[in-house]
Amino acid sequence: MTDRIDENPPMMSIPEQAAEWLLRWHCGDLSIADRYEYLQWLKTSPVHIAEMLRMCRLYSWLDSAKLKLFVTNEDTFSNVVELAPPPLRKAVKERQANRAIVWKASVAAGAAVICLGTVLAFAAKIVWFDHTLQTVASEFRTVPLSDGSSIVAAPYTSLHHDIGDQQRLISLDEGKAVFRVAKDKARPFFVEAGRVLVKATGTKFTVERHGSDVSVTMHEGSVVVAPSAGSEGTFEVASLAADDQWTLSGAEKPSVDHVDGNKELDWSYGRLEFGVGDTVGAAAAEFNQYNATKIIVDKATGVRQMRGAFDANDPLSFAYSVRQSTGAAVVQETTDLVFIGPRDSHRH
Repeated sequence: MTDRIDENPPMMSIPEQAAEWLLRWHCGDLSIADRYEYLQWLKTSPVHIAEMLRMCRLYSWLDSAKLKLFVTNEDTFSNVVELAPPPLRKAVKERQANRAIVWKASVAAGAAVICLGTVLAFAAKIVWFDHTLQTVASEFRTVPLSDGSSIVAAPYTSLHHDIGDQQRLISLDEGKAVFRVAKDKARPFFVEAGRVLVKATGTKFTVERHGSDVSVTMHEGSVVVAPSAGSEGTFEVASLAADDQWTLSGAEKPSVDHVDGNKELDWSYGRLEFGVGDTVGAAAAEFNQYNATKIIVDKATGVRQMRGAFDANDPLSFAYSVRQSTGAAVVQETTDLVFIGPRDSHRH
């Protein structure tokens, strides 16, 4: 099966996007259209604004830090400069110009070293020291693990990862994540989500947890799903292969359905696609999983069919697309609430 994560890497994390915008602004590499795109990016989520401010503070700190590397002892200099004999003045000017070039190059090199050190320290903190991962609205984050595995977390996800010598354990408290597991027969890979324990060695799968409801979707390889410690006997152990989706909801027995495993990965690329059989209501519910702006759809509009591909971080574009295809009205009642329904309806 083709590995779509290799062909279409997940979208950049919000810190990476903020860093790119900052660099482009600093280099003067923004056209009018780019500046409009940047403003739209800022308006998408308060998280984007907060991250851009953090990047600006970091840049300001680096800019001040690099100057401190080249502090000169002023006592060794005099404010009186003796003029050289006329034949030597041109050579003196050339030497002064060369010194200025060398000094500027040294400052740039020092700043680059500081930036590189900061980036490496930040990466090391993520991979080796910071074992907790939490995402907020509109934040899709990819995190590499020290064993070569990786996690792509959806918004509103909370988990803890512990890569040890005997085993690799992920504790998913809430949300959804794709796990791409590096092969290591000596250290099995476990994902614990409430009363469910998933065991894998080298594979790719998604685990989603909301309260006591858990689903496991296979994309590649195979896993074993079993009750976690203290939940023995609540359901039978099951083996899952590619395109299997195992679901445990409430007190009901687990069910296994056959799905398109690749399509189920769309969200991890920052996009949502809807096709035959998908309704406006179901699509709105999926947008609501990822964004602070929530969509409310009336019953009549909610059962209408919906097709198309959308940016997972742009619920308003989805709402206006529904208006265009169904004729429904779109009312943005507050910053975080959008209503879609008949034009003759009115909400209070």
